[in-house]
Amino acid sequence: MEQLRPILAGTAQQGGIGRVSIVIEWENVLLAGNSRAKQMLAQVIQQANRLPNCHEILISATCNQPALAQRPNTLRDAIDWQLLIHPGQHYYELKNLGARQASGDLIAFVDSDVLPEDNWLEQLLAPLDEPSTQVCCGRAHIDTTNLYTKAFALFWFFPVRQRSRVQTGAPLVKHCWPTTDHFFANNIAFRRSTALAYPFPASKATSRGACLELSQQLHKAGIPIRLNSQAWVAHPPPQPGEHFVHRALAQGRDCYLRSSGLSRTILGSGWRWIRNSGRTLIKIAWLHQHVDLKWYEIPAAWLIGLAYYSLYWMGEIGTMLRLKAVLSISI
Repeated sequence: MEQLRPILAGTAQQGGIGRVSIVIEWENVLLAGNSRAKQMLAQVIQQANRLPNCHEILISATCNQPALAQRPNTLRDAIDWQLLIHPGQHYYELKNLGARQASGDLIAFVDSDVLPEDNWLEQLLAPLDEPSTQVCCGRAHIDTTNLYTKAFALFWFFPVRQRSRVQTGAPLVKHCWPTTDHFFANNIAFRRSTALAYPFPASKATSRGACLELSQQLHKAGIPIRLNSQAWVAHPPPQPGEHFVHRALAQGRDCYLRSSGLSRTILGSGWRWIRNSGRTLIKIAWLHQHVDLKWYEIPAAWLIGLAYYSLYWMGEIGTMLRLKAVLSISI
């Protein structure tokens, strides 16, 4: 932690790290649960207290949250606390509305269902010490506590947290942050001017595809997305049952709506099912030791992945057929 402060403290006058606003959407908590959200807030508050330039924390919620109306007594006095209520709005809109009301020079977005690791905030903001950096992101991985979560950690779209590469609290090395062509909205920071100029595109047709669309917009505008691989958050998998089904169907629907040409045909959809199913088996077999998945658990983990991507394929087919039950899913 002490290795970070010389970089992050007192550089606002140089055009690098200025006042920091933290925006937390308050919709994912409805699925992840209050217990996890409390852990997330405790981590964010603890890390914000250690950051000299942290200016405010804004909770952007879709409905009133009495438990969040009062300022936490653990929050440093110099940091402002605001509960913003935006009725009828959802995930990306909550982020955009929070950004518009933020007053910091930098805006860090974190979700209500992730658990930031130690030094996450300092690591996430460190690339912005360079005045030319406009956007920087960290990494997210799936919690691994049982067979179900380990399976998702291996086959879903978040990277596998390989044990050999874990470096919690690793020191910063300036000017070594690579660029990336995509990011996850649960773990990203912008300069305020960039966040306002390039809000998350909110589409009624898709649920969570705005990250990809915004990444493309930034690329076309010549704005690189910096990646600090030491800024990690832990993300939960879909809840078993209804959320599992809806998430898979919606992800397939969104993929189909983003596709074009041959990819947007029954053949393209069938090829994606084969590719996703095969890739799932290979990843689980090859990387299972990184999440402590036993060899005899591999078939069960693959069946979970196969079920997910079969529903994903059904989401594509349902979208082709314009089934209202698929088109109306919101996650």
